Amino acid sequence: MKRIGNAFKGILGGFVFLIIGIILLWWNEGNNVKNLKTTAEMDRVVVDVKSDKVDSANEGKLVATYGQLINEEELTDDTFNVTIKTPIMKRVVEVYQWEEHSDTDEDGHTTYSYNKVWDSDIIDSGNFHDKNKVNPKTKLYEDETYTSKDVKVGAFSLTSNQINTLSTSEYYNSFDIEKATSLNLNVSNTYLTTSKNLSNPAIGDTRISFVYNNTTDASVLAVQSGNTFVDFVSSAGKRINRVMDGVHSGHEMINVIKKENNFIKWLLRFIGVLLLIGGFAAILKPISAVTSYIPLLGSVVGAAVGLVSLLLGLALGCIIIAIAWIRWRPVLGISLLAIAAVAIVLLIMRGKKAKKPETNQPPVTEQPQQ
Repeated sequence: MKRIGNAFKGILGGFVFLIIGIILLWWNEGNNVKNLKTTAEMDRVVVDVKSDKVDSANEGKLVATYGQLINEEELTDDTFNVTIKTPIMKRVVEVYQWEEHSDTDEDGHTTYSYNKVWDSDIIDSGNFHDKNKVNPKTKLYEDETYTSKDVKVGAFSLTSNQINTLSTSEYYNSFDIEKATSLNLNVSNTYLTTSKNLSNPAIGDTRISFVYNNTTDASVLAVQSGNTFVDFVSSAGKRINRVMDGVHSGHEMINVIKKENNFIKWLLRFIGVLLLIGGFAAILKPISAVTSYIPLLGSVVGAAVGLVSLLLGLALGCIIIAIAWIRWRPVLGISLLAIAAVAIVLLIMRGKKAKKPETNQPPVTEQPQQ
């Protein structure tokens, strides 16, 4: 009976899942409309300019430019005697820790598993089920970011925000051995570490790495303001100010933004619909829980509940997306409503078929009169 009780308790969680899924899908579609309007507007107004000189005729316009990334400043982390000539450098401090995972079955029994992971954030082990799994409470050193004050792309100066968005994919590996030793640290390739064997670390070990930008050319997509840049604000209210490694035209950078937006759109759609399906599954779970104690019937009803939850989740998801889109793209919106309608019809037909009485009775043979 505990299984049934847990199923009824899950109904509230099911409604919470539904509400979160509906809000997420609705927000995502509205945000997607703004993104589409923004990139379309950018395609219309962007101006490709050369970076070797600043042309005042482009003041206030959305411009795209590329050129050599110029930086003369060396960045230094005095704690570890690390010096790099780069626009941006980051100190990354990770700790080897326990990570807890839990899984609860239909009877309410919870099992716990533990992994060892490197993480730059301290994982609180105070609430772990296994009190023997203990993580450090603090880090030996904190993460740090260092940026140059004067970085240019050709004749244009990058803002501090733009410098902070530059990629940091290159690892530093020329550590001062004497300094590391004085700090009781070992050097292992691209890491400073407290571990005696980094290939087999112990819980609580620390590893420190430095990553930096090593780009020779960069491209900028933003509004020209004097010899620097400010955000482009679209009529839909979206802000764009991008710096990318390498040489790219304005339309190429806009296409990158479109691909990023498209990925996020479909990811959030998937998560939203998954929440709806999970919500309906939790609400309908008492039905399968009640019948789970009956052999064969329980598995049949459980499969039926899963199918119904899937159809309801897909139908509601399509309806929400369609309503959000119908004002902006009527054809797409109506198509999505049609898909939802088909899902609902299939659900109704399945319900009627399940309720249909058995008609395959053996024929009645008339007895001959004596």
